[in-house]
Amino acid sequence: MAKQIDIGVEIDHIDSLTRANGKTAISELIWNALDADASEINIDYELTKLGGINQIIIKDNGHGLNYQKAQDVFGKLGGSEKKNNRISQNGRHYHGKEGKGRYKSLALGDLVQFTSLFKNGEAYKEYTITLDRNHLSYSDFSDLKTLPKGNYATGFQVKIENINQENAIQATDISSRKELEQKFASYWINYPDFTILFNGNKLEFSSLIKHSEEQDILIKEGEVDYRFTIKVIEWSFDIKKQTYLCNTKGIPYQETNLGIRSTLPISIFIQSNYIEKLHRENRLALEGFDEILNSALKDSKKIARDYVRKRLHQYSGKFISELKAKGLYPYKDKADTLIEESKRQVFDIVALQVNEYLPDFESQDDKSKKLTLSLIKESLENDTSSLQRILTEVIELPEDKRKDLFDILDETSLSNIIDAMTEIKNRLNLLNGIEQLIYDKELNKQVKERKHLHKIIVNETWIFGDKYTYGADDVTLKNVLKAYLKDSIGREDFEEVISSDDNSELRTIPDVCLWQQFSMGSAGKENLIIELKKPDKDAGFTEKSQIESYATKVSNDPRFPKDKTKWKFLLITKDIKPEIEPLLNQKNRKYGHVSEGENFDVYVLPWGHILSEARTRHEFIRDKLNLNLKDNEQGLDYLKTKYKEYLPEEFN
Repeated sequence: MAKQIDIGVEIDHIDSLTRANGKTAISELIWNALDADASEINIDYELTKLGGINQIIIKDNGHGLNYQKAQDVFGKLGGSEKKNNRISQNGRHYHGKEGKGRYKSLALGDLVQFTSLFKNGEAYKEYTITLDRNHLSYSDFSDLKTLPKGNYATGFQVKIENINQENAIQATDISSRKELEQKFASYWINYPDFTILFNGNKLEFSSLIKHSEEQDILIKEGEVDYRFTIKVIEWSFDIKKQTYLCNTKGIPYQETNLGIRSTLPISIFIQSNYIEKLHRENRLALEGFDEILNSALKDSKKIARDYVRKRLHQYSGKFISELKAKGLYPYKDKADTLIEESKRQVFDIVALQVNEYLPDFESQDDKSKKLTLSLIKESLENDTSSLQRILTEVIELPEDKRKDLFDILDETSLSNIIDAMTEIKNRLNLLNGIEQLIYDKELNKQVKERKHLHKIIVNETWIFGDKYTYGADDVTLKNVLKAYLKDSIGREDFEEVISSDDNSELRTIPDVCLWQQFSMGSAGKENLIIELKKPDKDAGFTEKSQIESYATKVSNDPRFPKDKTKWKFLLITKDIKPEIEPLLNQKNRKYGHVSEGENFDVYVLPWGHILSEARTRHEFIRDKLNLNLKDNEQGLDYLKTKYKEYLPEEFN
């Protein structure tokens, strides 16, 4: 007989479960049908003369719901068998777990009638359940009716009346179809044996997925590895860009923003047993607090950016071929190194974006197009920051498109490769140029240590080791050096020189060529003091004694605590006189390490040794990446370009 089943929880709690927008509500009802192994789901709705919706009926051909199970499901929250079983009768992974989705139907209308037709042994049985927003505390169950003998189609029907027009229109409107197709696409890839129809119009999946790729990643926690499959789906239509957190079969439990800027319509599906575990433990909504899931999200963004970059380069093929046919493509020779390939790949992507989003580019004459493309190429010869400036100030690419483009480039290996390799190439050229300045007998006669060499080296301290790439001025250190410089080095004009205008912007101390301070974290600071001699001067006992005397006095200054300060004093000359050569080769010390104190070390080294070590560090990377360099003339040309104001006039 008919009966009412009390749900047994507060009405406010049940009411909160009915709150959803139209797309979410209709999605939950579709998931219920799919969890029941439906192969066809029909969503039919009647329109009023005024364009409103009179009722909605969702009917599927699944296996229906057993009467006893229905009393468990509709009689209490969390009573769904899905909470204990993960897989349906036909082997599909469940989407729901607690049976709460049925209450989302009340977001579409205030009165909902569920009708189940199921098979029990050889008999077919049917019953109805009614939910009424005005009576949320209980469910109305009809009598269980045994149907006359015959063959019937099992399934479940949801009839919704007293319609909430705003939500119902959103759920059924054709503009919502694409988003629903997007949401169910990953599930369809795994279970393609179902059809969803709105008033007879089928949702499409295969024709709307333009391309997809997936990649497995492992995230380690202690001794345990968690596997995640990152699937990127590119659509043939514009969509709301989302990331979906799914189980291993692509069933999304939660969606969030894509997390990257993309000029392509893509979705990210992150699939893992770990996500299902979080879902079952009600911890998925707290993904921001889960380090493993955060790592997966971070990796998924990198994979998606790489996908977008690669696809954009593929799409640029036809456009680039047209440029080449017209002679507008600025690269003439074949790319024979990794850096050249990378530059062209970035160029192709940027050129395609400029062509698509700059309104008047297509209508420009070939001469103007060639100039624009040449500007892009030239900016890539420097670094990607130059490219951004060109696109902003000269080409005036719209701001949103610039952001999309540079989000792709900045977070992929392309821009990193270009910037890093350009830096290596420039550094090797600079080393070749400095070597010429010092060892070419005709050139070194014109080079002065303070006027020329000092001002170049102060900006290139990486020559002395990678940890010396970045340093900072320190007023106390400058005062300490000033205090002892006159006595140790014997420069009578020190005060005049240190205060002169042309030294005011330099981090230099004349004769003690430059100084910089480097943090050692909690261990304190290291001060690097370098004394350069004129390129035609060699180091002997006199020069060695001077730097050692200076090191002793400066390192003992009370303004620098010995337990928190280390000093490295480095005297560099063109060559070493035979009289001190043995002192540079002491046992258990690096070459050139002539003396040490409690908190300082003194080195005397020839330029040849310094340049050779710096070149070796960078050539290793250059050789691995097949970077081409020419001869020393190229190095000297680079010096002339970068440090024109610091070189003798005869050089320019």
